[in-house]
Amino acid sequence: MVEQSNQMTYKLLELMQNTGYSIVQQNGQRKFGPPPDWVGPPPQKGCEVFIGKLPREIFEDELVPLFSRVGKVYEMRLMMDFSGSNRGYAFVTYATRSEAAAAVRQLNGYEIRPRRQIGVVKSVDNCRLFVGNIPKTKTKEEVMEELSKRVTGIVDVILYKNCFDRKLNRGFAFVEFTSHRAAAMARRALVPGCVKLWDQEVMVDWAEPEPDIDDDQMKRVKVLYVRNFEIRTTPDTIQKVFENAINNKVERVKKIYDYAFIHFYEREHAELAMSKLQNADIDGSNIEIRWAKPVDRDLYRIQKLNRGNAKFNNSLDLTQTLLLYKQHLEKKEYANSPKDEGIGSACAGESPCYSPSDLKSPAYSYSAPQVNYTLAPAKLESMCKRYMWPQPTYHYLKYEDPTGAELWVCNVELPQVGLPLLTVPRRIGPLSTRACFSDQQAHVEAAEIALHTLKMLRVDLIQQSTPAQPIYSSMPPMQSCVRLPYDYPTIYPQTQPVVPMPTVWRTV
Repeated sequence: MVEQSNQMTYKLLELMQNTGYSIVQQNGQRKFGPPPDWVGPPPQKGCEVFIGKLPREIFEDELVPLFSRVGKVYEMRLMMDFSGSNRGYAFVTYATRSEAAAAVRQLNGYEIRPRRQIGVVKSVDNCRLFVGNIPKTKTKEEVMEELSKRVTGIVDVILYKNCFDRKLNRGFAFVEFTSHRAAAMARRALVPGCVKLWDQEVMVDWAEPEPDIDDDQMKRVKVLYVRNFEIRTTPDTIQKVFENAINNKVERVKKIYDYAFIHFYEREHAELAMSKLQNADIDGSNIEIRWAKPVDRDLYRIQKLNRGNAKFNNSLDLTQTLLLYKQHLEKKEYANSPKDEGIGSACAGESPCYSPSDLKSPAYSYSAPQVNYTLAPAKLESMCKRYMWPQPTYHYLKYEDPTGAELWVCNVELPQVGLPLLTVPRRIGPLSTRACFSDQQAHVEAAEIALHTLKMLRVDLIQQSTPAQPIYSSMPPMQSCVRLPYDYPTIYPQTQPVVPMPTVWRTV
C-alpha cells in the first residue's frame, strides 16, 4: 500500500513537472490547474464538463492526457475520499465552450478500462436563485440592498415589472451570483421560515437553468425575444416599427402579454434590428432585446407529460430523462400529448403551438427567460414533496361567456393528505376556482385555494386540540371599605357567566 502511494506521488510530481500546472488538495477534492501562462479572467460559463463512472483507481496521470486530446484544460477537480481513492467523478474546465462540447461528443462512453465506460456531460453551473414573495412595491435597488445585508457575492438582480402596472413588480426576482458556491451559500442562508425580508417570508430556490445551446446553433437563430412592451401595444405596431428599422419585411410577430418573439427571414435583419432598437421607446416603454434560444420541444413535452412542471421536481436525473425520452419516441406517446404552453415558451398564451410534425425544420421552438413564474403552484408542489404527499392534480374546463370571450375554470384535488397535518390520511377536494381569463390564471388560483384550505384545516385542528378553559363563577359584590357614594359593582359590572365548552376528544 505504501509502495503504491509512493508510485502515485512520483506520477503526480512528474505530471506537474511536464505540464507546469500545480496540484492542490482541499475540501475533499484535488485541483489540477490553472495553467501557469493563463492571463485574464477564468473561462466563461459553459466550459465545464462532468465526468462520471470513473474507476476508483484512476487519477490525474491518466485523466489529464486523455482530456487534453480534445482541447486546452484550464482546471480539473477530482473528488477524493479519506482512503486516497477517487469518489468516482470529476469536473474538467476547458478554455472554450467549443472544446467542452467536443469533449462531450468524443469522450462520452469512452472505454477507459475493459468493459468500463465513463460518462461525460455538460456541467450545470447554476449561479442563479429564484426569490419569491417579494413585496410588489419594491424596486430593483431596494431588493439588491436588502439581500446584500444577508448574503454576499451578488452580481445582479433581475426584477420584472408587472405588465399591467409598471409601478409594481411581479412579486419575484432572479438573483445572479459570482459562482455556484456563492449561490449555494446564499440559498442556505435564506432558509424559508427562518429569514424574513420586509417582515414577510420569502421563498428561495434554484432558478431553472436556461438551456445551454451550442454556439454554432445560436449563430443560425433568426428569432428575437423582445420584452417590456405595453399591454396595449399590438403585434401590427411592433411589426411596423421593426420593418421600418431594417427596411425589409418581418416574417411574423408573436406577442404574448408584454413580450414577443419576432421572426426574421435573414439573420442579418435580426442583427440590424437588435443594434438599432435596443432600449428603443415603443408606446412609452423602453424595450429589451435578446436572441431567442431554441428548445427541443419533444424532450420538453415528455418532461412535462411525466413530471409536470420541472421546477421543484428533481426526481429524474439526466440519464433517466434521456432514457424516458428514447422510450417515448419509440412509442410515439408525445404525438397525442396536449399542446404545451410552458412558462416562458413561444407557445404560451393565445398563440398557436406547433407540434414537431407541423415544422419543416427540426423540432425546435424558442424559449424566453422564465419571467412568468408563479409562487402558489410551486409552493403547493414543494409542500407535497416535503411531506411525501401525492402531487396535486389539476383539471381544466374551458367555455365561452355570452360575449364570446374564453373563460377557464380549474379544479384541484389533493389525492392524499396525511402526516404531519392529518393522522388519518384523506383526500382534499376537488376545489374549484372562479372563471378566469386564462388557464395559467386558473392554475394559480387553484393552487392558492388549495393552500388556503390546508391552512384553515390546520387552524381548525389547532382549535380542536386546545383544552377547554376552566370555568370560574362570578364573584359576589365587594363592599366598599370607605363611605363613598359609589357602588363598586356598578362601576365594574359583573361579567356574564361563561358557557362551558364541551370536551373535545381527538384520536392520536
